[in-house]
Amino acid sequence: MPRRRTSDRDCSRALWLLGLSAPVTADELTAAYRSRISQAHPDRHVGSAERSEAANTLTRALNDARAVVAEWIGSGREWPTAPVHAANGSSQPAPRPRRQPEPAAPAPVCRRTGLRAGDLVRVWPYDGDSRTVAGTVFASSYAPAWVVLEDGSEVPAERVRLASFACPVCGICAGPAVEHPVVRPCPDCLVDLRRLERHAAEAGRVRSAIEARAQAGIATADGIGDERMSERARERRGWARRLRAAEPDDLHAALISAFTNAFDRWAA
Repeated sequence: MPRRRTSDRDCSRALWLLGLSAPVTADELTAAYRSRISQAHPDRHVGSAERSEAANTLTRALNDARAVVAEWIGSGREWPTAPVHAANGSSQPAPRPRRQPEPAAPAPVCRRTGLRAGDLVRVWPYDGDSRTVAGTVFASSYAPAWVVLEDGSEVPAERVRLASFACPVCGICAGPAVEHPVVRPCPDCLVDLRRLERHAAEAGRVRSAIEARAQAGIATADGIGDERMSERARERRGWARRLRAAEPDDLHAALISAFTNAFDRWAA
């Protein structure tokens, strides 16, 4: 059966759902979609089955809206002028609010090491107390990176491992147990985020890797007796397992949202 031609009303509804006003560029569509999908992500509503189901429904609607607008952009057709009535009675789609410039992060993330000031680490042979990172230094892009610790000492980056931290995406963690462990994306999650941004087809493999890391996080947390880390790892394992049944587009969107939200909260 031939596919029904997308109507002006279909496009208007899609624009309204994404918070956009015509005309729209591909970059504007991507930015609006990511902004909306991050708010609709079911992981934000794990405490309520009804809200989680509503978030799943909205995620599917946002994916459909993105496809409609992307098709419209590619077709070169004139943008619709007929308004679609919103739930609040307004006859015009609500424009997407412009984001205000964000202040620079006070402690930028080192692209070479994935570390930032404040991270807790252990130094080889990795059996001592956790120490705090003050920064990283390297003479050039080809020179070895060194990690500067809070006491002023410098250690080769390859002899440093994250300590007393928990990943909010996959739940993997490390001891020793401290009162306030650092909550930050693990290095594997940072790599997976970059991979997903380039190749959406990697979503299934990344989901499986997250589930495996969550299982490892449970074992680690139970071993050091940290109930908070254990609870987080079990929740992330459950989240990853629920995504087994997700459609490819929904799975990719859910993973990108989880990674992006975790990285943004940590880096800011």
